[in-house]
Amino acid sequence: MKKQLGQFFTKHSDYIPYIGSGAYCYSNSTAMLLTSIGETISPNLIEPLTGVGLGVTFEKNGFLFFSHSNLLPDLGICKALDALGFSYQSKFSQTKSEFPIEELKRALAKGPVILGPLDMGCLIYNPDSKLLKGVDHFVLAYDMKDKDIFLHDPAGFPCVKLSLKCLKDAWMADNILYRQGYYRYITSVKRIAEKNKKDIFKFALKFFKQIYKQEEDASILNGSEAILHFVNDIRTRGMSEAQRGHLASFVFPLGAKRALDFSNFFAFGDKILSKLKYQQANLFGEAQVATMENNLSTLIAVLNELAESERNIGERIICRTYAFAYK
Repeated sequence: MKKQLGQFFTKHSDYIPYIGSGAYCYSNSTAMLLTSIGETISPNLIEPLTGVGLGVTFEKNGFLFFSHSNLLPDLGICKALDALGFSYQSKFSQTKSEFPIEELKRALAKGPVILGPLDMGCLIYNPDSKLLKGVDHFVLAYDMKDKDIFLHDPAGFPCVKLSLKCLKDAWMADNILYRQGYYRYITSVKRIAEKNKKDIFKFALKFFKQIYKQEEDASILNGSEAILHFVNDIRTRGMSEAQRGHLASFVFPLGAKRALDFSNFFAFGDKILSKLKYQQANLFGEAQVATMENNLSTLIAVLNELAESERNIGERIICRTYAFAYK
């Protein structure tokens, strides 16, 4: 099993893989959760299986995201675990008053727990927390003593302690726009099925098709139209410093890393999709440089190419059927 999954990431071409941190908080947390039951699965495989890096959304506040508006990271974690053959418990509270601290304590007595979304602005062990209000995050909780909880935070903070008061503020996630319910967590993972590469690929492609079909019915701007709308917006009004920082610090570097991981994943079953995702990764890199150089005309040209790339990827995923001839 572990050898088979590792083969998703063997060298399949002249592409050079990237090894680095990236904003993979939920995938890293999931990988850590799985290690607690003896399963070693790379975040670089978990991330594409979540589907979170597919699609594009333009929000009313003027910010562009390379992810689908209807796909939340916690749902993505569940989809990745389903694809890999694991059962799990995913829980949340309906109201703020239902702070499930005793329930969490019982869960931690049995094993670690993924907490999220959290508001990074409340994670006071992070020296940048005051600048991160409203930024979503996922961590792995592994112990609770007295009035403190102990966490492995994938943002670079292992073995940190957080008071339960700060945890409640962060876990309530009042400032996280996509939050549904309160105090979400995932725990109790258990392998229930052995999945080979073909099983995982077919499951993922069916899920990816659903993502892109949802995109067609969405009431807000998605896909290539979202990118083109953003292009028109910045061509007409220019780009604000907030938009520039969002793109350069988050969207483009994360987009490039995700695209490379998708390229590696698709190489098993669809060489064309793999190539399209690799080309997209390079476009994200070009967009990063243009943004930092404040070269608006070049950025607009690259964004137009990204719109075409996104259209081709979406059409390929929706229309392609897979009759496997792979060994």
